[in-house]
Amino acid sequence: MHSSSFAKAATTVATTQRMGAVAGGLSGDMADQEVDFKCTPLDPLSPDVAASAGIGAFVEALQTFCEGGLDILEGDTLITDGTTYKVRAVAEWYWRPTGADTLALILEEVK
Repeated sequence: MHSSSFAKAATTVATTQRMGAVAGGLSGDMADQEVDFKCTPLDPLSPDVAASAGIGAFVEALQTFCEGGLDILEGDTLITDGTTYKVRAVAEWYWRPTGADTLALILEEVK
């Protein structure tokens, strides 16, 4: 169950896509994985957190939080407001002060 404070903060709608299975040495097409879920607005990632995630100084990394239990993996693609981002890292996160299960995502814009 998600807290009302998280529900108020999660104002952005996003979809993730994942590369299809490899067959005969060729990877499949991108397919929707999680569709129209709510997340917090994308915010710049602090330089300290970016460095700890192994993201270089010349990469503009962003972060967002979404409800827990979604099937989102590193390497997936997140799409929101017509912009595509690569999911660089996924971690379980507990929304304070309520302790609601959420996921923290670190993203990099695909250009």
